[in-house]
Amino acid sequence: MDESRKQFQSWFEEWFGEPPLTPWNELWCDDGYSAEDIDHMWDAWKGSRAAIKLDIDWPESNDDFWKDGEEGAYAMGYEDGRDKTVIAVMKAIRAAGIKVKE
Repeated sequence: MDESRKQFQSWFEEWFGEPPLTPWNELWCDDGYSAEDIDHMWDAWKGSRAAIKLDIDWPESNDDFWKDGEEGAYAMGYEDGRDKTVIAVMKAIRAAGIKVKE
């Protein structure tokens, strides 16, 4: 079972206070749920996830970072951009309202 479907089923049980009367594994039929109302909720769930678009402000790359040995940027203590990239991605994820598991 994919992670999104697990999250959907957990949300459903939390929202309604109980699982559906028919067990989840019996409701699932490879392309959706056999219960029409649950299947519509599942379609909305997938649609909401597909609609998420992130605008990431990518840091400028430095292709010469590792060059020049002891005289290069790395040896002089400059950042290589990886931390800046991670920070940019995390900011975009949070700005979209997505929770980040830490």
